Amino acid sequence: MSHSATVKKPKGCSVAADLQVDEILSQTRGRMIGRSTAPLPLSRVSTDTRLLEKNDVFFALVGKRFDGHDFITQAMEKGVRTFVVSNRGKIKADQLKSAVFIHVEDTLTAYGDLARHHRQKFKIPVIAITGSSGKTTVKELAAHLLSSKFKVLKNRGTENNLIGVPKTLLQMDVGTEVVVLEMGTSLPGEIERLSSIGRPQVGVLTQIGYSHLEGLKSLEGVREEKLTLLKNLERGGMLIVNGEDPQLAGLQSGVHRLVRVGFSAIGGPASGGRPARVDVSAGNIWSHEQGTTFTLNGTDKIQTLLLGRHNVLNCLLAIQAALALGVELGAIQKSLPGFKPMPGRLSLKTVDDIQFLDDSYNSNPTSLRAALETLKSLKTRGKKGVVFGDMLELGKDAEALHRQAGRSLAEHLFDFVVATGPLSEHLAEEAVKAGYPAGKIFHAKDSADAGKICQKLASGGDLVLVKGSRGMQMEKIFECFMSCSTR
Repeated sequence: MSHSATVKKPKGCSVAADLQVDEILSQTRGRMIGRSTAPLPLSRVSTDTRLLEKNDVFFALVGKRFDGHDFITQAMEKGVRTFVVSNRGKIKADQLKSAVFIHVEDTLTAYGDLARHHRQKFKIPVIAITGSSGKTTVKELAAHLLSSKFKVLKNRGTENNLIGVPKTLLQMDVGTEVVVLEMGTSLPGEIERLSSIGRPQVGVLTQIGYSHLEGLKSLEGVREEKLTLLKNLERGGMLIVNGEDPQLAGLQSGVHRLVRVGFSAIGGPASGGRPARVDVSAGNIWSHEQGTTFTLNGTDKIQTLLLGRHNVLNCLLAIQAALALGVELGAIQKSLPGFKPMPGRLSLKTVDDIQFLDDSYNSNPTSLRAALETLKSLKTRGKKGVVFGDMLELGKDAEALHRQAGRSLAEHLFDFVVATGPLSEHLAEEAVKAGYPAGKIFHAKDSADAGKICQKLASGGDLVLVKGSRGMQMEKIFECFMSCSTR
């Protein structure tokens, strides 16, 4: 079966009702091969043979580890008779006689072009959210706040790439009132392409940091890529940015309404050392086990279950997006406390009377600093520890950034640290050089080994941060505590 997927009914299947073959041909610049008629109406656009139904249009996407052309026979067995393909050599002669094949140069490009066409049928606002960290949290927050007033469509999970964003847009129907899109990137040009498909009226930039350096090469490369969002943000539309990020402090636009959010009326650093004006601010911030409380613009009390100052910034970005589309502040104050932290993103869980601060979904230098600051701010009756896994996709800067993280870690002097993975050896070494006690830092070859070490170090009443990229499988830390019977 193909690697990518559409959504099953009723979970937002891409409906594109009464889609015509001629419409697909014109929007994808395709050429018809095979028989000349297709079953009507064409009800859905799909990329996954597992979810196919009769009268679907199947796009044979091609990736590094999958090729949708290999599943044409399986799709035809399910009754599908309309295909968008790029490799004629994988179509059998008898299949050409019994189905319509639209041949395009690249099926992924054609998929995005059709999604852009479908999006343009709807005169409704689209919010596009990008940045090096915090994208998914801000997307989920914004969708949650907007849902108090609108029927909202959003990416499912982290379907934020050249497949996921078109897939989401193809789910727009007559009932959709607002679309909230997370847009991710690992290579230059992807944000410009995604925003050209989505055509947003509101843009959100969460933060510029060291992420996906294998493709984007440098911090400046990350910044340039994220800022391509502006090329397709509607003239007169609103751009909401993190006013505490020095990489965004000097940002200006003559054709968009620029709104900065931050921690004070005169906020984050700007180019040349001059402070940048912050339009929306948070103050009186207090984080505790039940979440975080702060005041908006010095007066209005806001409560959230999310932890940490960085999540206050995430809240501000989402709040401003909701306000921009007409959601009343009172409705925001009422609905925000009902937003629950997402698993693996600084969510608290208790196992064996030990509290774990689970931030295992992803890791980069910026999110690591935020997690350490959050751990430092929380109170506990026992020890504080960190189980750290390698930060991935940092390219040639990986060792240097892990060493930098080690120096930052040494500033906190937590009770113990378990550094996991080959890159984390550099972190541990640098932390000791910077003054962290050598007897309190341990190295583990992988997450299973780290779980066993942590089990010996942690006891009831302790608070332990588990931080790492998905590829490090840091969830095995918790599995060890739940499955191991001895300390």
